[in-house]
Amino acid sequence: MKILITGNKEKDLAKPLVERLEAKGHECLCVSRASGHDFEKDPYDVISQVAKLARDCDIFINLYANYFFNQTLLAHKVYKAWVDNGLTNKMMINIGSTTDRVRRGKTNLYHYEKLALREFSQGHALPGVWDEAPRVSHISFGTLSNRSEQNPGRKTLPLEKAADYILWVMEQPKEFHINEISIDPVQRNYP
Repeated sequence: MKILITGNKEKDLAKPLVERLEAKGHECLCVSRASGHDFEKDPYDVISQVAKLARDCDIFINLYANYFFNQTLLAHKVYKAWVDNGLTNKMMINIGSTTDRVRRGKTNLYHYEKLALREFSQGHALPGVWDEAPRVSHISFGTLSNRSEQNPGRKTLPLEKAADYILWVMEQPKEFHINEISIDPVQRNYP
């Protein structure tokens, strides 16, 4: 399969994900600043470019593009491009964060960006179950291991394990659909 991924294949979650996908024989196309796709410089042009690339891919894994709700806008554009072109046998996996469950006052935009992405995913998941529409899954992860320095003392989820969960969702039989999964590393000491 041909898989489009937002993220630099040389770092963060994209790295172990691409390694695993390529080991299984999949073709991966990664879009990030490293590939000339800078969501901060010209987000609307880059989003249009990525939506066009997605037409030729079987799966879109939406890892990153957090700048000013770009991850949600990108999900919308890709989904719309698929539907408008009759490409309903596609799959989108949006990667969120468990911060979107927190309902206390938040002042950082990241929380609301991830909440918007989750709402998008939930709204677009059911048409993939009941109608001729692309399947949309949402995976929310707690703190990943590449963010351990920003969160001293917090137990984190290894990037490799997060990549395994993404593959697990992707590899489910087509007659089943995973709408949403939320995974947190346990913070207490566990025997």
